[in-house]
Amino acid sequence: MTQQNVDTRWTLQQIEDYHQVYPRYVKAAEVINKVLEAASKPLAPKAIIQARAKSVPSFTEKALRKKKAGRYDDPISRMTDLCGARVITQTLAEVHLLSEFIENHFIIDTENSVDVSERLSPSEFGYRSIHYIVQFKHGAFPTTEIPIKIPEELYPDATHPMKIEIQLRTMLEHTWASFVHDRAYKSAYKIPPKWERELAVLAGMLEQTDQSFARIQSSLRTYAASYGAYLNEEQLKDEINILESVLTCDPENPELAYRIGKLAMELGDWTKAIEIFSKFVDTGYQPILRDLGVVICKVNAGDPHGEAYKQGQKYLKIASSSPYRDADALASLAGTWKKLDETKTRELYRQAFEVDPTDPYAVSNYLVYEINHQGNLTPASLMAPSLKEAIQRSQDQAEVGMNLPWAFYNLGIFHLLLGQPYESLNAYTKAIQLSTTDWMVETTAQLLEKLYAVRDLIAGYDWVYRLLLFGRATKFAEKTSLEHIKDLATANASPLESPVIIVAGGTSSEFQVEKYEQLILNGFHAFHGTVIGGGTTAGISGLVGKIQQAYRESVSTLGYLPQVLPEGTAKDSHYQKVRSIAGNEFNALQPLQYWSDILTSGISPDQVKLIGINGGKISAFEYRLALMLGASVAVIENSGREASRLFKDIHWKNSGNLHQLSAETREIESFINLKIK
Repeated sequence: MTQQNVDTRWTLQQIEDYHQVYPRYVKAAEVINKVLEAASKPLAPKAIIQARAKSVPSFTEKALRKKKAGRYDDPISRMTDLCGARVITQTLAEVHLLSEFIENHFIIDTENSVDVSERLSPSEFGYRSIHYIVQFKHGAFPTTEIPIKIPEELYPDATHPMKIEIQLRTMLEHTWASFVHDRAYKSAYKIPPKWERELAVLAGMLEQTDQSFARIQSSLRTYAASYGAYLNEEQLKDEINILESVLTCDPENPELAYRIGKLAMELGDWTKAIEIFSKFVDTGYQPILRDLGVVICKVNAGDPHGEAYKQGQKYLKIASSSPYRDADALASLAGTWKKLDETKTRELYRQAFEVDPTDPYAVSNYLVYEINHQGNLTPASLMAPSLKEAIQRSQDQAEVGMNLPWAFYNLGIFHLLLGQPYESLNAYTKAIQLSTTDWMVETTAQLLEKLYAVRDLIAGYDWVYRLLLFGRATKFAEKTSLEHIKDLATANASPLESPVIIVAGGTSSEFQVEKYEQLILNGFHAFHGTVIGGGTTAGISGLVGKIQQAYRESVSTLGYLPQVLPEGTAKDSHYQKVRSIAGNEFNALQPLQYWSDILTSGISPDQVKLIGINGGKISAFEYRLALMLGASVAVIENSGREASRLFKDIHWKNSGNLHQLSAETREIESFINLKIK
């Protein structure tokens, strides 16, 4: 018998054998398509799923080529792509989520599976995608998320391995594969080096674009869920009503539902948030599972051993488990264990940090718990690289109005632990101003309390603690905080008389206060009330003393000084009253003290005014503190340093209670005598 006859008989036999098994692979394609569609719904909602069994002609051609190459004589048992599926996602992050799903639910033929991106050298660009060779695994399906029963005929047997090739690609990778790879690298000719170089450049551009899409998509989702931080209560309610109307037209849209629930959280309407999130639990949408868990645990915080609280923890556990492994969800889960198990809390924060060592939420909590555990600030030094990256991420978030107010709260704790108390205070003032419910400030205060044992090692710790008390007492009328503020007010001091105007600003020898002296004195000619200043003869503080000299009968000036004055500093004897504060330097404690006295006197911050001229880091804090509390703040334009920088600060320049005054008496006088409703 000739070799040709042998080859013909072999080919006919292979075709016959494949005809027999072909219906099983057609069924496999149908089932794997359904499984991947169900898996993609929560992980990659807009993914494109394709599946098919290899046609008989295609099988025959490949079998003959493999036999001719001496690769194998039994193609049906050796081929791994008789059934093939392809998932085309929007981003690389979705590819990774689906990869984890496949690895957890199928038998993987590791030897024949390949991540092409790992196969390429660091300097090489090219066709990148992930190819898995899998088999259905007994007991893997059906599940709650994938309610698909696998027919027995699709499991491997002694003669038919029933292997399936699954390709995972982003849309851009798919473009590369279909347009470039299939045309160039599968052709019978070698493409010229010139075009190879051009294709390499194109591949590199596509890779960078893929990564950019992934970053932007992630950021946009977070931004869409946090934009409510800049809305007031009425605006929040209006936005919820609009989105609920849209939801009636698109009732199965989990992303839309998530935005509504997140806005309800901004309002502190926990019932509303739970109601909307609960309707979409079965979608498996990870942000909903995470925040539903957070809200349920928040509402049931009084009974952490109860079933409802445990259910909230269950949702968080799902949201933080494979395939998600989300650092924020893990950190949120850790937070629910704070009152139950300190060790478990710290371990979960550690896991969140390991998932993403630059995630601000994970870094801040893990760092605080490690400092608390070790009793020193060594962890802050060891984690310096992660801390710097987390600061940059928080600044980026704040700049685009994302993850608010938490981006500022994270910046506050980071700067505090890096020994930068004024940067910390300025971040916390904005965080408190943006907070829409008391639990936001309360949660931050509780985190700060974890550092109480090492407070003497942290410059500005007590300042931040008092600032948080101000926020809770003034924004949310939290009674316990107000009582603490009363304890911190000047002992045995008489209440301040309203109206109150604070005059703050530059005291350095280089500052030419004389150019503003007559303007300010003229502006106060019709004022009757209390004027607060620095209490020394320097700069703006001395100018307040001159106001007292000019208007002895109508003005009562009050200065705040450290008990021991710094060398070269003189107390201004013209002030009617001066109150001493422990210490030997001017710092943030003076403005914190006069605001403690103002609040203890029963004066509402929105009835207080502040005039700012020039100034350094203490003045910068004074301006922002007054804005945070709701006082009317006016700075003299072009007066330099922090007064001028305030109107360049993107986070504060558009504040409704911030005013810029020209160096004209009538404008200053108008502001001083402006009646506040």
